[in-house]
Amino acid sequence: MKELMRMNLVDPKNKDKGVDGKLSPEFDGATSLSTSRVLYIGDSLFADLVDAKREFGWTTAAVTPEVRYEMQRESKAQFIQTQRSIDLLLNALRLVQLEMGPSQRTEEDAKLLDTLEKLVSKWRDRETKLLGNSFGSIFRARHQPSLFAHSLRRYCDLYMSSISNLRHYSPQHRFYPEQGARLLAHEIQGGEPDCWSLEDVMGCELPAIEK
Repeated sequence: MKELMRMNLVDPKNKDKGVDGKLSPEFDGATSLSTSRVLYIGDSLFADLVDAKREFGWTTAAVTPEVRYEMQRESKAQFIQTQRSIDLLLNALRLVQLEMGPSQRTEEDAKLLDTLEKLVSKWRDRETKLLGNSFGSIFRARHQPSLFAHSLRRYCDLYMSSISNLRHYSPQHRFYPEQGARLLAHEIQGGEPDCWSLEDVMGCELPAIEK
């Protein structure tokens, strides 16, 4: 933002032509638009959207092309099977510990848990490979939201894969958060994953990834 930020302003003498100008802190006070009516769209989270939200209080929308790429990858059968396998193993870990109770774990108990956790790790490695890059999703660091995802949630009101996505909505459209999008674990009702056949995931040999 400040001297480094650039945006396309509308030339009042020619509304069909954009004027490429620098956005300064004085710009916000010089306009007749209230901050609640300004929608700032950018493709760089840390270079412009953070300041637009933090310093000006504008409504912000991030253009994030990686959304489309990852959604296409995650819709494939192999990725869905991998996610279900991870869910099954994590559910098995919860049920096993529930059966073990609050008492001290034996050596056999610890060995069983370690074995299941190693299987989870193998399936997470497979999940990363299926995304087609060496670091996995930009939105997650293994099972935790990434710094990018945290910042996107904190500083952006909307995000999309392309600015053209807005053509599907009225200029007066009102967006509301999805139910459960910001819930904590104890607020989620019925959050236990479904169970699938153990034969799909318990072997150490993982299915080959199709190219």
